[in-house]
Amino acid sequence: MCNDTGMSDMPLEPDSPEDDDSCSYEGWHTDGKSHLEMMIDRAIWPGADVDLAGDRLRAATDMACRTFGWPKLAVGGLLCGNARIAALNARFGGKHSPTNVLSFPSGETEPDASGMLVAGDIAIAFETVRDEAIRDAKTLQDHLVHLWVHGLLHLMGHDHADADEAEAMEAGEIAVLARLGIADPYAGLESEDMPGGGQ
Repeated sequence: MCNDTGMSDMPLEPDSPEDDDSCSYEGWHTDGKSHLEMMIDRAIWPGADVDLAGDRLRAATDMACRTFGWPKLAVGGLLCGNARIAALNARFGGKHSPTNVLSFPSGETEPDASGMLVAGDIAIAFETVRDEAIRDAKTLQDHLVHLWVHGLLHLMGHDHADADEAEAMEAGEIAVLARLGIADPYAGLESEDMPGGGQ
């Protein structure tokens, strides 16, 4: 049922099966000692994409921590489908549609005794990520990394509620992605095509 996510407030997908054979729980440790507690709906996310995502999201987390001077992070990640993220978007954002990424900050501001900050949870929907990558002529992996970095910035208190905040957040994302060899993801995009547009 994909319910062992570490995201206690996240509801189950309305039509999720009674068994959890399609979902896997994986603990991904980064070189920088951050920990990503991942729940992956493998009936939706292709195995090859998940395998690539592991290395890419670990590297992105470490690069974001180095770029912004963050401590090591504990992050819950949910790689789900449009139905699940639409349910989350409706419950927490009041919008009854799928979106690419949703972030759920923990509210913690100080690292624990181990020096790790429990930052919160990020949910990303495969079908939306795939369709946006095709639309924008990007690789699925580059777009996924961008959405993960966008989610991390939200967890760490950044927002795009007004133009100045949006500009600062975009600049931070561009800086991290450039260090990972990913081109400016905002070049040529319209505002409605930005990450979290369904939030």
